[in-house]
Parts: sequence; C-alpha cells; structure tokens
Amino acid sequence: MDDALLFRMSAFSDQGGRKYMEDVIEIRIEYEPTASTDEDYLKSQGQVGHGKAETSPTKRTITEQHIKSAPATAAWVETLSDGDICSISTPEEESSSADAEDGVDTRKSVAFFAVFDGHGGREAAHFASEHLWDLLKRQRGFWSKDHSEVCAALRKGFIACHHAMWKELPEWPKTITGLPSTSGTTASVVVIRGVHMYVAHVGDSAVVVGVKENESDITLQALEITQDHKPELPQEKERIERLGGSVMKKSGVNRVVWKRPRLTHNGPVRRSTVIDQIPFLAVARSLGDLWSYDFYSGEFVVSPEPDTTVITLDPKRHRYIILGSDGLWNMMPPKNAVNMCHSHDKMVGPKGMSCARRLGCTALLFWKERMLRADNTTVIVLALQERGGPPIPMHRDEIVVDMATGIDQIPYPGTPYNTCEIQKAEHEDGMFYEEDEMVYGEEHEEWTYLEW
Repeated sequence: MDDALLFRMSAFSDQGGRKYMEDVIEIRIEYEPTASTDEDYLKSQGQVGHGKAETSPTKRTITEQHIKSAPATAAWVETLSDGDICSISTPEEESSSADAEDGVDTRKSVAFFAVFDGHGGREAAHFASEHLWDLLKRQRGFWSKDHSEVCAALRKGFIACHHAMWKELPEWPKTITGLPSTSGTTASVVVIRGVHMYVAHVGDSAVVVGVKENESDITLQALEITQDHKPELPQEKERIERLGGSVMKKSGVNRVVWKRPRLTHNGPVRRSTVIDQIPFLAVARSLGDLWSYDFYSGEFVVSPEPDTTVITLDPKRHRYIILGSDGLWNMMPPKNAVNMCHSHDKMVGPKGMSCARRLGCTALLFWKERMLRADNTTVIVLALQERGGPPIPMHRDEIVVDMATGIDQIPYPGTPYNTCEIQKAEHEDGMFYEEDEMVYGEEHEEWTYLEW
C-alpha cells in the first residue's frame, strides 16, 4: 500500500517531582472496519469489546470471526532478536512474497495516539484513556473519506466523552471539602489513517511536527499543530465571559474563575447567597471540568470542544510527530524538540535510548537545573520513515509500525517503558552524569510504566 505510513514509535512518561501521577498515554492500532457503511459498523460494535492491545509476547493469528465482526484487536508477535532490530529496512521485493507466505492481513490499519494531562485528580485522564477512542469510532462520519465529516465526528466524540464523565461523577472521589470531584484533563489526540493525520486537542498539551523543507537543510522546522487553550487568549476570554464566567490572575497566571456558593452555605442558591470567586483553572478547554457548567446558558465555561486539524503526511518532508504534555513544552521549545530527535538519530548508534526518552529526560534535567519541582512529563514520538529509503538505527524501547503490512506484524516492545538504565555520559559535554542516577536511574521507585 503506497498510501500507508511506516514509522518508529517510542513513548516516555514520568511523575517528575509531583505528589501524584496524572498523565496518561493511550496507544491503539487496529484495522479499519470492513463494513460498507457506518451503520453496519455501529451494529458490529455491540459484538466486540473495547479492542485494547494484547500484551502477550506470543504470536496470535486473526481468526475468521475477528475479520467479520469488527476491527481486529492488535496482536503482538514475539520480540525481535538483537540482530533483527538494528535498523528499519523495507525492501519492496520481499513484501509481496512474505505476505503470501505468512498470510498477512492486508486490510487498512488505523492508529490512535493520545496524551492526557490530568488535573484535580487522575479520574478524568484515566476515563478518557479508556473510553475516548471507542466513543470517537462510534460517531457518524468518523470513517468517512470527507475530512470535514471526520473532524465533526472528532468534536462530537470529545463532547460525548465529557458528558459520559458526568454520569461517572458520583463515583469519583470528592474533594477535601466534600464537593464533587474537580478532576479534568487536557487531551491531545492523533489519528492516522492512510497518509492523513487528524488532530483533536483541548488544553495545553501539544502536537508538533518536525519538517525538513529541503534536503540541504541542516535543521528541521517545527510545525505547531495545536495552540494552547489559555484563558487570556482573546477568543477564549470572550467565550468565557459570554457564558457568565470570568478570568482572574493568581500568582501571575491567568485562570478561569470557579464561582461557587460559600462552603458554609446551606439550602438553595438565591440572589442573596454569597458567591466565592476562586481563580481555579489555567486552561480554557478540557475534558471533565464539570464544575464549570453554567445553568443559565446550559454550556460549560471550560469547553470540551476540541480544535481539529487535518494534515497529509509526506515522509520526505515530515520527519517527526511529537505529542507531549506541558511538562515537556514548558522546558523545551518545539524547534528544539524536533531537532533533538533529528540529531539523536544521527549521533546515537543502534540500541541507544529512544527519542521519547531522550526528550523526557532532558526536560526533567531542565526542571532540575532551574531548581523547580518537575511537572508530570509525558512524550510520544513517531519517527516517519520514507518507504524504500535508507535504514534508520533502532533504539531501545522503540518499535516499528508499518501500517501496510497488518497489525499482526507489529513487534511487541519488549520490556516496559522507563525501566532501562540511562546511559551515563563519559565526557564533559554529555547529557547525563552519575549524580543523576537517583533521579533517572533504574532504581527509581516511582517509574510509571506505559500500559499496552
């Protein structure tokens, strides 16, 4: 399939210096539905589960039942041996014969990548990671070839997820003062179908693409796909105030105000009720901030509706796709991030640390150097490979995803993320030193494992 992408994938997630880990990564790779219409696909959803990726390293074949009912679950095969994972190689003459021999399913695949940065508790981030993808797939128009219909489905899916959280709110832990949970989350989502990348985004996590315009260029340009939804932005502030909300500064940061009756108040809210105005949230859009519901307008002051974007990917130009929480972007400008990946692949030999880990650990070092308490830091890096192009060194904890060969050919990543020991630099200009072992080494007690 000429319209299918080939890329290396790596991920990194760390709690930093925060008391709680509220960042969540979600990665799904599935087959597109074989039903001829959306209605047939929606009917089939009742016959299958959520389709989470298998984590068993043993090979599993796709049965006839999987093919007929719905998108197949991602099945991981045995980890490649050390001799096999040094580089990506795509000789086209081998592909057709290998497919015929192994019976590889040639249906189109779809990939879903998401970073959720929770606040006020981990409940909203975990709910979104578990349910958002399934809700998106069920929206009418999601599998359409019309980009506008797909983007409309993404927006409807985000809103559906937000309202589904409302139903779960009574089950979530209450605040210290006994009020309903204030848990919410940012969401930066990438869906890859063929050569098209659909992006949906709320909050201040971000998606950035590294672009090489000319072969002679030494550095990459950073294409910022998303814009942070900050309350002080004119369009966001106007929307908030139109819905009866307001924006106030606290400690130099603009925040959406939570207007709530004083905690000592009992009974119905009247005109005479004392209302406290609390500068509360530093993003203007998110999933799960249900406290911001405005009863007069029937809308949420902190909006769950995402910005959406469509990009046609060209591996000759688009080299890297980076999804990251603000723990990364607060320490590293987008251009620095894409060029760090670019230089990392050039300078680091096979089996070095992954691009995602390099970005995440460098961001954590910057937090440390500035003597700041590091935020939760989460990164996903997709390194696009030109089909038939020169091989690229493989690093530890990276896997190759070829959207053309079927998901049963994707190798299991092996050991959990963030468990391999970071290499110590032997030279003065190195990135990591012996004293950093307590922060980044294998002995760290609070490593967060990426669940597949």
